[in-house]
Amino acid sequence: MISPDLLSSTTRTHLSSQISFATSMAESMIETAEKLMGLNLQTVRAGMDMSVGSAQQLMGTKDPQEFMNVSSSQFQPHIDFFMTYVHHLSSIASGTHSQLARITQDKVNENSHEIVSMLDKLGSGAPEGSRGSISLMKAAIDNAASGYGQIAKSTQNAIEQLESGISATSSQLTTMAKKSTSRSKK
Repeated sequence: MISPDLLSSTTRTHLSSQISFATSMAESMIETAEKLMGLNLQTVRAGMDMSVGSAQQLMGTKDPQEFMNVSSSQFQPHIDFFMTYVHHLSSIASGTHSQLARITQDKVNENSHEIVSMLDKLGSGAPEGSRGSISLMKAAIDNAASGYGQIAKSTQNAIEQLESGISATSSQLTTMAKKSTSRSKK
């Protein structure tokens, strides 16, 4: 039988744990928002400087051929600039995912241990025939926790593949830009 003291203690512990979890998640999301705002402000500032510099170079050209050469030479730095932004954005997303996954995995493990502990307390005073049911519930909780771990690993693999795709795209764009620049100079 569940005593009121056990239920009250378990409820307080669980509520405190949930508040801690929510606080950790909120802090992580605020940290991510700060990183994104900083990245975007730096990008806007650098983009404006790059655009002004490009415009000044183009205005300083004397003839159409020089204009074409200057404009085509500016393609590569703009591609590099964009790919750097995408790389930083990807890094922030990956870091946030890892942090949230860690926080959530810790919470899942903590909740699993709490529930198993409570089931152990219940099992000690339970009738003889109900111990099998309690063992079955404990096994289901362990399976759910390990299932969450597998989902987290699969998500991390997907993020790593996305980052790999971004790197490959960056390399292809850089190669294309270099070929385009060398063709326009001929």
